[in-house]
Amino acid sequence: MRILGAVVLGLLWGFATAQEVRSVQIQGATVAPPEVVGAPLYRLVGTTPSPETLQAALQQVEAWYRERGYTLARVVEYTLDESGVLKVQVAEGTIESVEVRGNKRTRTEVLRRLVGLRPGEVYNEQRIQRIRQRMARFPFLRDAKLSPEPSEQIGAAKLVLQVEEERSLDFAIAAGYTSDQGLIGYAEVVETNVAGLGHQLRVQWQREHVRNPLTNEYEALRPSYALSYEAPRALPYAFNFGIELYDRAPFYPVFYADFETVRRYERRRGATLYLGFDWRELFEVRLRYRNDRVDYDDAPNALLSPGERLANRGRFAAIGLQLLYDTREGRFPRSGVYANLIAERTVEGDFRFTRVLGEVRYHIPLRNEQNLMLRGVFGSGSDEMPLSERFWIGGYDLLRGYDLDEFRGTRMAVGSVEYQFPVLEAVQAALFVDVGAVWERDMLPERVPIRWGAGAGLRFASPIGLIRFDFAYGRRWFAYLSLASAY
Repeated sequence: MRILGAVVLGLLWGFATAQEVRSVQIQGATVAPPEVVGAPLYRLVGTTPSPETLQAALQQVEAWYRERGYTLARVVEYTLDESGVLKVQVAEGTIESVEVRGNKRTRTEVLRRLVGLRPGEVYNEQRIQRIRQRMARFPFLRDAKLSPEPSEQIGAAKLVLQVEEERSLDFAIAAGYTSDQGLIGYAEVVETNVAGLGHQLRVQWQREHVRNPLTNEYEALRPSYALSYEAPRALPYAFNFGIELYDRAPFYPVFYADFETVRRYERRRGATLYLGFDWRELFEVRLRYRNDRVDYDDAPNALLSPGERLANRGRFAAIGLQLLYDTREGRFPRSGVYANLIAERTVEGDFRFTRVLGEVRYHIPLRNEQNLMLRGVFGSGSDEMPLSERFWIGGYDLLRGYDLDEFRGTRMAVGSVEYQFPVLEAVQAALFVDVGAVWERDMLPERVPIRWGAGAGLRFASPIGLIRFDFAYGRRWFAYLSLASAY
């Protein structure tokens, strides 16, 4: 019986004498104005309700709370005095405490901060579900269950976070050595729970060899380095921050060398910083600052003339806004939406440009743990963008069936449909079709070349990301073995 206290009082009074309701006073309502919460009761003003009518109005008040996720809210008491004042006491269901269980390495206060709820807040199941989704994406947690437990205090509940931790330190390496070229390969170290704080530290190194189009011999590129640090909810009021320092060519987590594109000779030195704010658990807003110095000094004349190298060498600083939305769960998400939008504008330096890049992924669950993943990526920028900021497609990530970064332009659109199904516990198979185009602003729509690729692949879950093997046909047959930090 949901309105037990109210029913008892009603039986005691019996409403032997009908009483007109002249005013309504609602106590304990904090999530919305009393006039909104108690709208069914305010409609009784000026009437003489029967006990059944009054009980129905009180049940509508509880229903209002339930529909909005306040599943612990109850009407605990009401009185209708001789002057016609209807007083209603509401217990909205506050959180008495937040308890953390099962953690061994992660600090308890860190997990409480990541949950983001404080004692005294009103329990809302819809918000709790959003927090569950967000907690499930932290790589240092294998499992996280968030649920209420009864409290001795009327109108309150204890919130319990039960966690199972995952190994947080991992590394990947693929390297080789020759007397002519020295050490080549790719190495990455990731710590996803630095000092039990839930922060992520990533160190990357890469050195590739390329075939010189003039001599037809392989040459080793300069080593690339990158260091990044991200701290979710490390600042008050659900603020996040991150920083990345780099001196690198584009990181290609694939291991074959027979492709010739000018972007492979791109050299970028600089730093990127962001300050983010989590809004409603699944939505994040970031302010970004990027300061880069770029050159193509190593590019052979067959790919880039001396004049083009000079025109695309320089430094710039850009500020931007990034919007992130993610409702997915797990390393192989079967449902949910991921959206990412970045808009940047230079504020100083040798180049002036505006750039917008967006991506959306939609996972549609099917039977027997199968799902359909729809992906769209688009970009648009000003004509003044240097080579380093233009949009490049082709390869293991965008438009499979072509060489890495085979095409470039100031406009870009790529779409992908991928049917995924499990084959082993941590292995998925996939069938996919990619369609994409990249072009310059002044190109007529009918002249924009649209390219497609199709194929099949496998995805292996690993602590530092997904190892993907794809076999695709576009311009010709390609096989890609790559490492992705996220799906």
